[in-house]
Amino acid sequence: MRRSVASFAVLAMAASAVVGLAPSASAGSYGCAGSLVYSRNLMGTDGSVWSTAQIYYSSANNGTNCAVLVAKKWAGTKHPMGINLSVDGRAGIQVNNGMFSSYAGPVTQKNTNGHCVTSNYFEDAPNGSSSSNDEIAHVACG
Repeated sequence: MRRSVASFAVLAMAASAVVGLAPSASAGSYGCAGSLVYSRNLMGTDGSVWSTAQIYYSSANNGTNCAVLVAKKWAGTKHPMGINLSVDGRAGIQVNNGMFSSYAGPVTQKNTNGHCVTSNYFEDAPNGSSSSNDEIAHVACG
């Protein structure tokens, strides 16, 4: 009995240590740091939600914006997806295109304080029968 109580105490302390390391609710997601500041569903030609574009902001590096495109309709199935992120009025664009089963990105831009960002994104049906794309323009202006 004494050994069981001691084992339980050790397990309880280990579990509380793991819980203490859990990220906060405001932490970024899908490889993006910071807080979610903008999201928009990408609608397919059939009217359903194919994916969701998300833009995050962190105050690190004089402002950092990050974007991901999270698969919804075909999550779990590799298919063409892509997202890019640019800072309005500045040269240079970060791009992540390819065959993904859960999300495209992250793509990141630093030194964004005082600037807006724009993101373009696309998704193709796994069988190639249809495609959809959209743009989030001039958002997260800080």
